[in-house]
Amino acid sequence: MGSGASSLERPAIANEPELKDLVGKATESLSDDQLFKLVRQMNWHKRSGLCTREGELSEVCSGLIKLCSDVKTTKVPTKRFGRTEIQMPIVTCGGMRLQQTWMPDNLPISPKKINATCQNNLVECVRMSLSLGINHFETARFYGTSELQFVDAISSMIASGEIKREDVIIQTKVTPAATNEEFRKTFELSWRHMSKLGYIDLFSFHGASTDVTFKRIFKDEEALTDGNYEVALELQREGKIKWIGFSTHGTPKPIKRIIKTEKFDYVNLHYHYFGSYHASYYEDGEGGFGNKANVELANSLDMGVFIISPFDKGGALYRPTEIVAQCCNPLSPMTFQSLFLWNEGAHTISIGIAKPSDFDEVVHAAGLYGDPEYETLTLPKVNLAKDNLDATMSAAVGEDWLREFWRGVPSMLEEESAGIAVCHILWLWGLVKAFGMVTFAQERYKSLEGASKKWSDKKALKDYEAAVVAGWAFNPGRAFEPSVSEWSPILGSCTIKGKVVEAMEEAHSWLKSSKKPSPALSDPDLNCEEAYSLVTWESFPGDSVTVGGVVLQNVSGGLVGAGGGKSPKHRKQSQELRGFFSPDGKMAEEVKGQGV
Repeated sequence: MGSGASSLERPAIANEPELKDLVGKATESLSDDQLFKLVRQMNWHKRSGLCTREGELSEVCSGLIKLCSDVKTTKVPTKRFGRTEIQMPIVTCGGMRLQQTWMPDNLPISPKKINATCQNNLVECVRMSLSLGINHFETARFYGTSELQFVDAISSMIASGEIKREDVIIQTKVTPAATNEEFRKTFELSWRHMSKLGYIDLFSFHGASTDVTFKRIFKDEEALTDGNYEVALELQREGKIKWIGFSTHGTPKPIKRIIKTEKFDYVNLHYHYFGSYHASYYEDGEGGFGNKANVELANSLDMGVFIISPFDKGGALYRPTEIVAQCCNPLSPMTFQSLFLWNEGAHTISIGIAKPSDFDEVVHAAGLYGDPEYETLTLPKVNLAKDNLDATMSAAVGEDWLREFWRGVPSMLEEESAGIAVCHILWLWGLVKAFGMVTFAQERYKSLEGASKKWSDKKALKDYEAAVVAGWAFNPGRAFEPSVSEWSPILGSCTIKGKVVEAMEEAHSWLKSSKKPSPALSDPDLNCEEAYSLVTWESFPGDSVTVGGVVLQNVSGGLVGAGGGKSPKHRKQSQELRGFFSPDGKMAEEVKGQGV
């Protein structure tokens, strides 16, 4: 342990003899990450005052300890993945948060050698995933060195006899291109890696979100031929891919258009309790909004349904706000989100894995879902959490608002909208107003601000197809524009235009980049306090990535720029944390510093 003052505050639960004893006895079986997360969650439970019965805190603590141990024995259930007939684990290992770099692996300054620490972490995650029954690995050409690293790990395990090729389900994605030649050329960059595995189980058109990408996939829009889809069919006949799907970050109507072609075996899309990301609050053409109708349509056509980023883009639930955590209790927000989505028709939900402990919460949820007594023991808790969250939103914004504000508002892809992502902005406003999600909303608003910088009112929306709208396949729409004097044309047939403009103005004042910290954090009418964080160390591509940082990382051979991984500070604090719960540990009294 060493001597001297700790850089950590003494956890509140370490002052409770019974809790200290429970955690102390479990420390040998817990990883450093699990211990951090356990203590942070227990500190919140103690602080929240939700545990009122005698011994209830100890019961919660024992439950969290059991959650960590269950990961060693739980097998994630499977569902039939639509017409593919694949028995898909209901949890997917997503590959966007554990690669070494975002730099494409085919450029001159791309890394010539993968960092051993980074690759060892990935291999550990793959082995952990397989031990849990999670044999679906999802990556993309767009994810820097992710494809390369996953294939190297899995192909080595196959070559050694540790696993067989048929034991794993591999998915990768390629962005639609302006020409079929360009699309095939990009695919070949993926195949350079994937060929080591013999075939790709699930191949996706990446970011099929707009009419621009639709035209690239099907150049003859009526016959649904001649575009990139023809190349995919050729690849299928060549045996390089088995099933064809698409991933999307778009608004509901373009997504529905692609689903209704009935050309695809599955879809990757955003649909979460807290919204459908860029589809949030946009009309779906069925009298509702968001992607709920698209999930139902895909299921009716026997397509596989894969939910993208339920814990990050779906509300940053690994660092829930006080309000969200209280509404979901006794379930954690991540457990609630998981169970809600499986109930809603999702076949699999993706975890953006950065480290082995990232599996814990979701695998626990999968165990509950697979329990024969799920409907009697757990489903009532899911329904209660949803009722609490619904009531909180209604109280914050009003039922009339929820019923009316989104009607008649055009998407950012229509000429009259001037590219402004009205409903996306209103979604973020509602999340702050009801649930205090200001940090999450600020991070999402940045993408709209980025699009605003590329905008010029001198051009019509259609003139942006090549340069901007085509690039909106991943983050469509621009931010609120204060200089707009006449909102009536932009808001279409919306019946409460004045209230909508006021809400957008307020959201902009809370979320714009020049306002750090956000004024919402000090608003007495809002509770933006974070309950706890399950983030323990920075993921390998870096949590705050910039283009300049990625370039610097690769030019310097990884010495500077975007990075990640366990730091000496994390290791030191892990030792200190264990010391707080050791029977004979002598730690300094509480001092100022970074808490847990």
